Amino acid sequence: MKRKRIFVEIMAVLLMAQLGVMLFYGNKKAGFHEDEFYTYYSTNKTAGLFVNDRQWLTREDVRNDFVVLHGERFRYDVVKQMQSWDVHPPFYYYIFHTVCSLFPGVFSKWLGIGANLIAFVISYILLAWGACMAAAREQSDCIEEKEKGEQKGRIMSFLTCLAWGFSGAVISGVMFIRMYQWLTLFLLLCLDLHLYAVKKEDFRIRSFFLPLAVTVFLGFLTQYYYIIFHFFLGAGFCIWLIKNRKCRELAGYVISCGAGFAGAVLYYPASLSHIFRGYRGTEAVSEFSNVSNTWERLKFFYGLFDDFVMNGTLSWWLLAICLLALWSGYVRRKKGNKRIFWDASTGLMTLACGGYFFIVSKTALLLGETSNRYQLPVYGMILFLLLYALWELLGQAAETLKKTPDKRIMLGGFVLVILLTAGLGMKGGRVFFLYEEEREQMAFVQSHSDEPVVVFYNDSSPDNIWRLSDELMVFEKVYLASQGNRELIADKTIAECGRMLVYVADYEDKERCLEGILQVNEKLDTYKAVADKEMWTLYELYSRGQ
Repeated sequence: MKRKRIFVEIMAVLLMAQLGVMLFYGNKKAGFHEDEFYTYYSTNKTAGLFVNDRQWLTREDVRNDFVVLHGERFRYDVVKQMQSWDVHPPFYYYIFHTVCSLFPGVFSKWLGIGANLIAFVISYILLAWGACMAAAREQSDCIEEKEKGEQKGRIMSFLTCLAWGFSGAVISGVMFIRMYQWLTLFLLLCLDLHLYAVKKEDFRIRSFFLPLAVTVFLGFLTQYYYIIFHFFLGAGFCIWLIKNRKCRELAGYVISCGAGFAGAVLYYPASLSHIFRGYRGTEAVSEFSNVSNTWERLKFFYGLFDDFVMNGTLSWWLLAICLLALWSGYVRRKKGNKRIFWDASTGLMTLACGGYFFIVSKTALLLGETSNRYQLPVYGMILFLLLYALWELLGQAAETLKKTPDKRIMLGGFVLVILLTAGLGMKGGRVFFLYEEEREQMAFVQSHSDEPVVVFYNDSSPDNIWRLSDELMVFEKVYLASQGNRELIADKTIAECGRMLVYVADYEDKERCLEGILQVNEKLDTYKAVADKEMWTLYELYSRGQ
């Protein structure tokens, strides 16, 4: 009991340390990804942003579609409708809308980061619990053997959470204001329910079947990738039930999973259209059916995990595991020892992670470092499998040398390697979605907030104005103008101001748009580029005599 209390205290301290790191990076976040703007917009939409040529747009026109107004709190029906028009399920957006509704009129990165931190804390607990169950294999009535199993489970739990919570990819996942941290939560919850059923052989409705149905329902309504993970985990679990002749439990399992899935589809019928006819669904099917890209895609996502979780050391870990496994296998065969360290729990986790990693690698968008989001939900499980395999093989290697492995030395070595890897990763810029380069641009914008602003947008992609949303909210009003409209702007404010800012979409007519402003305003005679934002350039127009 005392050891358990000490373990809980250590895990709590580790969690607090990781939350401190999250808050540190949250404070550094200075900009938003376009999908993050969409999270705010599609959750809190009021009137809808319409781009019209030669139109003034006020600060309120922009801001009101990114915040919850006082009379529009907890409008879950609107949130559901908005997502049905896109390709996403609504549950994460319900959560985010709830957070925004608690702070009406507020547009802040901390609302999104705060929602992700809630999911991170719960995921941390679920990962710790799952690692404990998967590592503590011993099912013995002997108190000493049982204690050894629990001790190993606690060690693996601590090491896994240490490596997971300090990795650049996971910190980035918390910084990214989308649904992937909540998908992580439901994948871990799904895994833990299965591991608990295997360990305890507890198949009661209250403790397994009902929580499982709820998890399927919420997981599916959070992100459709949940189906992939549960399919492989469920397939392995069904094989285990059949092998152990648990036909009654198998029937209950199929019914509970089917009920959860059917309930989700009935509640959100748009899901079937999203998966089978939506643009993302058809793209995913096309990529999956293309055999020629399999190796390149697997190599790409392997590289992401290596760079942003293992900091370039994954190949060394895998080499060490393979060499130790060969040595251990050779010694066991020579001595007639059939001991293995992979059981039903670790087997289920391996099957689920492997299947998910392969399918997602084949179907996910290739967006550079930001594609980590798609594999993020299984990173903690993969870390556990790597740590567990190396720990067990090192222990077996020590036994073959007729030495009792010193767990304190092994634990210290693992902690040192994990902290060194995580520290180098964070120092090496492995945390993204921060957009720190935009801090200086925002400061410039705020210092010129009282000046007229013109936004020249590309007719073929007017929605890219969203990428400027946080900056446009700074100004009292902005003037929208199409790059394709070659007529000079006839507006008194623009024609008479002594200094102004102009955003121009990166297109071939940038200089023509700026020269057109100079033609209608005799007070202005020159311009200079002051900042670049993805797909946009910000110019300052002024007189040389100023």
